Amino acid sequence: MEEEKKPSVFLDASAHFLAGWVSGCAGVLVSHPFDTVKVRLQTQGVVPNVTQHYTGTWHCLVDTIKRESLYGLFKGMSSPLLGTALWNAVVFGTYGNTVRLLSGGDLEKQHHMKTVFLGSLAAGIAQTFVICPLELTKTRLQIQSSVESTVYKGLIDCVKKIYQQDGWKGIFNGYQATVYRDIIGFPVYFCAFEVLCRMMSEEKPPYKDLGPVALILGGGLAGALSWACAFPPDVIKCRIQVDYSGKYTDFSDCFKKSYKEEGMQLFRRGFAPCVIRGFPMNAAIFSIYHLSIRFYEERWTGTDLSKNYS
Repeated sequence: MEEEKKPSVFLDASAHFLAGWVSGCAGVLVSHPFDTVKVRLQTQGVVPNVTQHYTGTWHCLVDTIKRESLYGLFKGMSSPLLGTALWNAVVFGTYGNTVRLLSGGDLEKQHHMKTVFLGSLAAGIAQTFVICPLELTKTRLQIQSSVESTVYKGLIDCVKKIYQQDGWKGIFNGYQATVYRDIIGFPVYFCAFEVLCRMMSEEKPPYKDLGPVALILGGGLAGALSWACAFPPDVIKCRIQVDYSGKYTDFSDCFKKSYKEEGMQLFRRGFAPCVIRGFPMNAAIFSIYHLSIRFYEERWTGTDLSKNYS
């Protein structure tokens, strides 16, 4: 009998890291234009030299292309692309290890909703240390729509100037708001994906009968729903991160001042591109990640590792 091939711990970890990087990059590429529109709508009126002139999602999209060509929609993309590998590794690594720890390795228990919730909460908190600096630089580069509003020449220049001005505190500007957003968004994200997989699958976990279309649909819907729920704190986070002048002292101060100035309009502007962006981004991430891991399991190792992963 041919001896079953068993992957090394290093090879196994590398496969998940690589799958996370590839799926994350795909998610950034398909969703970044919508993210740029979202950020520009959310942060209007915060930076003095950035004129507030967008009337809605479509106007912002068309005006950006007209003034800056398609390149304008992809400003700030280098930051999330460079950090995607680490971010996705932290997210899926923390989630997977947490659900396995809580379930004692029992596959069915890994898919209990309480376990999924706690695992996603842990993943959401863990990744804030990575995502906050990435989104800070991305956001500041995205709002540079003209010569007058250009403060940074690129990613490296942006990081350098922020650190020179405010040190590590500046690099993690908006961290509190990031935590508030992600302790809402990530549980919705993973729990919704779990529910959708249960609805679409005719098998028990880990739902190996689900093909690319089902994974795309499940990941896309889960992503869109999670961003819809996390949108209010995301607005505050974006406004804090582009606040060059020190107008806001913390999350609460930004919320109070912004709401006083703009009312509920504050939480409507940018909502559509945010939710729209959530679908293709997370459809790409979930489908490519799971399909990559399946390919690794079945073709590279010659084994079925589904019992080890949720």
